[in-house]
Amino acid sequence: MNDAPTKLDVAVYGIINAGKSSLINALAHRQARATGPIGGTTDEVAAEDWRALTADVGPFSLRLIDTPGIEEVAGHHRADLATDAAKQADLVLFVTAEDLTAAALEAVRELHQAGKPLMVALNKTDLLSPEEQTEVLSALRTKLAGTVAGDDVVAVAAAPIVREKVEGPDGTFHVVTLRGEPEVSDLEDRLLAAIAAAAPELKDLAEASRRVAGALKQAPERQAKRARAERVADETAAALAVALAVNPIPALDLLTAPSGLAILVRRVAGVYDVGLNREAVKDLATELFHGGRAVLWGTLVGVGVGGAMKFVPGVGHVAGALTQGTSAGLFGHIVGRALIDYFDRGQDWGEGGLHALLDEIAKRTDRKALTKGLADRLREQLEEVKRSPRWSWKKRGGV
Repeated sequence: MNDAPTKLDVAVYGIINAGKSSLINALAHRQARATGPIGGTTDEVAAEDWRALTADVGPFSLRLIDTPGIEEVAGHHRADLATDAAKQADLVLFVTAEDLTAAALEAVRELHQAGKPLMVALNKTDLLSPEEQTEVLSALRTKLAGTVAGDDVVAVAAAPIVREKVEGPDGTFHVVTLRGEPEVSDLEDRLLAAIAAAAPELKDLAEASRRVAGALKQAPERQAKRARAERVADETAAALAVALAVNPIPALDLLTAPSGLAILVRRVAGVYDVGLNREAVKDLATELFHGGRAVLWGTLVGVGVGGAMKFVPGVGHVAGALTQGTSAGLFGHIVGRALIDYFDRGQDWGEGGLHALLDEIAKRTDRKALTKGLADRLREQLEEVKRSPRWSWKKRGGV
């Protein structure tokens, strides 16, 4: 059983200058985030470890995510950063120090529509009289009805201002302003109770989010590796097809037999950092050969016909070379794509095995365009060969 704690992120999100960083410090019981009297102190997204929690479905590791404030003048970029962080979090704690503006209310509703669990903290209640606090809480709960449960709108004072009368040396008294103890226990209890109650769903969502994030992170790397593998496979198949076409020995097969396919296997495996010994390379090449022979037999007929035509001197040899080379190149392209899928899937041919995969790739391959490209390349190579002394010697009857 995996006892590793599930990581849950609580995004502390809301209005500029509502005291989000101060609330994080109060919940974390330490000076984790910088604070200041002027709004906009937080200009980036940052994570702070909060606490551990054990629920029925296992342990959790909770983090508080500090975000820039929304509704900052000329702060659209920061607001976008904050909203993105809130949407990626597992739970959102929306912080305000007053009744919600239309823009703030829309931000809360947007997160609700995105399926985010929500709580709302009315901060800085130390600056409100009891009557004012009751009035603002009532207004918030009315506006958020159907979006946030009334019990999940909680009053807090993250960094309350306390005024005390202090006696001076001369016996007179004067008032000093101090920071009092945070009043966040009701919110903390409510947060932990809500997380514990929704633990199964939150765990499933968190794990799904992590998998999606991991897949998104790996996707560009995987795509780049596959693109490189396709280049290597195509270059190898084309080079072997050209070598087969221009070789004067008609029976020599450099691509459509296990010996030629072994080169393709070794090079594609290298792209995927898969170490195969000689026997493993041979086995995989043989499997590709037999699978290709069964599914792509029509292409292999072209290889054989082209090889036979090579016995005819002159024009027959050229036509045979083109037929043999293009057929072998087409075979190599399809087999190479199947090999790439095999390594891309973690050395698995997929449902239906190699035959089904080869058949699928063959159906979606643009044979006309591929054959034309191979033929053009082969003609260039054959022209070079024709200009060589060896070609003149062969035309005179040499073998």
